[in-house]
Amino acid sequence: MRERAEMEEDDSMQPDAAGEFSLSLHPNRSLSQSGFVILMGAVALVSFVSGMVFLSMGAWPVFGFFGLDVLLIYIAFRLNFRAAQRYETIRIAQDYLTITRMAPDGRSVVEEFEAYWARAMITGGQLLITNRGRAYEVGNFLGEDEKLEVQEMIAAALDTYRKGGLLHSPSPSTSIIS
Repeated sequence: MRERAEMEEDDSMQPDAAGEFSLSLHPNRSLSQSGFVILMGAVALVSFVSGMVFLSMGAWPVFGFFGLDVLLIYIAFRLNFRAAQRYETIRIAQDYLTITRMAPDGRSVVEEFEAYWARAMITGGQLLITNRGRAYEVGNFLGEDEKLEVQEMIAAALDTYRKGGLLHSPSPSTSIIS
């Protein structure tokens, strides 16, 4: 990846596109916070009642294992909710394509390069944005249909950019785009 100063020297092929394309990708979360509370309450209730049945039969260690199951399910959901906080943004503006990845802990990784040479493709189940021999995977948390939809949006925006047209951000048509 070349520095921005070097990239500006080679702008003779750059189109004069206007506007901006911005796309934010988020993992799908099908369980809300209130749904999580209800689900955990139901799991805890079933485990408690089942544990009491085994406790009344004299199998007291089973009661503890039911409690351990509830704890492990809770931890698994908490880790899943934390991982769902990550997101990626893809932006085309001022002759650059920028990919920003936000981790659940707030750290971000930014990749920036000339938009003119960028291409969006799906290879081996991965959604890739390529630029001068380098490939950047985006949306690895998306399903196959979602990857195809996002690839088409990015490819159309890059095509519009190369033709010097007016860029605009897509309206959210799926749960992964905001």
